[in-house]
Amino acid sequence: MSMPFASLVLRYERDIVLARQKARQVAARLGFDGQDQSRLSTAVSEIARNAFTYGNGGTVEFTLEGRTPPQVLTIRIADRGPGISDLPAILGGRFRSDSGMGLGIIGARRLVDQFDIESAEASGTTVVLKKLLPRHRHLLTPADVERVAAELAAEAPRDAMEEVQRQNQELLRALAELTRRQEELSILNR
Repeated sequence: MSMPFASLVLRYERDIVLARQKARQVAARLGFDGQDQSRLSTAVSEIARNAFTYGNGGTVEFTLEGRTPPQVLTIRIADRGPGISDLPAILGGRFRSDSGMGLGIIGARRLVDQFDIESAEASGTTVVLKKLLPRHRHLLTPADVERVAAELAAEAPRDAMEEVQRQNQELLRALAELTRRQEELSILNR
């Protein structure tokens, strides 16, 4: 059973930032740690940017699936654009777009537990991102989901510049962590 608790429409470029913020807020309210909050907000940001840029806007819907453990956060991002002409090439990492590297979709896929995409010419694209709720999180009831929805609705959006700064800080932390791990591996391989 699916329990919806937040949604937004992607009409303007700033809505991409709002989608990223909403993903972070949702993840925090559901008990995800900082790293998973960053993963989810980054995945949502990448797919929302694609929906806005290539699909003429769209919608982002956040739902909770399951009434028994493990419950799943599901994020559905849909557009009604022209569809993706060579989806297998993109998913296989063989596509490079004119406006970027074409890594948004496969990057987002790596950041979540389950990734589904459907695209049809002239019908648009729908991407579903799923992440298992943390093990320590108690089972959420419909009343809990309603409470989370009310809290999210009451939470004011942050300034776009603040969100971009936060994103940059997350990227710097991730880069530092990767550098540390690479150094550890080089020491082990000596």
